[in-house]
Amino acid sequence: RTSFIPDLIAELALRGPVTVLDGGNCFPAYRIAQLIRRKSLQVDAISKRIFVRRAFTCYQMVNLLESTPVFGYPHIILDLLSTFQDDQVKPNEADRLLTLCLSHIERLRLVATVAITLEPVILAEKEFLLKRVSERADEVFTLHSETSPQKKQLFLFQGP
Repeated sequence: RTSFIPDLIAELALRGPVTVLDGGNCFPAYRIAQLIRRKSLQVDAISKRIFVRRAFTCYQMVNLLESTPVFGYPHIILDLLSTFQDDQVKPNEADRLLTLCLSHIERLRLVATVAITLEPVILAEKEFLLKRVSERADEVFTLHSETSPQKKQLFLFQGP
């Protein structure tokens, strides 16, 4: 996992509300609390500015994005494509669901910054999903893991 994600979420929470949509069940709550504690004694109050919602299937990810209200504060989407790895979801269906996700992400980014992390280790038959998301991003950052040079994490920024 990318080590700067907790830092980013903590910094955003210190400044105001932030929504985290977790598709990979990887929200680092304890680490974020530690980072906030280093800069403020109001850990509970600041932590309440972080709105975390989780999806465990690609259908839930669509619903999560669809039901996320448009506010003027940042949205962090963790491991967007993780929920699309289910081999029961065929590539055509995954493509259709990703189209819905991207339309809701576009809706959110009209008023606020949206940052998306992607784990590029993806089923070969669904690699096109990674490409589709990357092509829609304003910026793509490829981060290389120190422990495994073959694995990398993509971090996509989209803003208003």
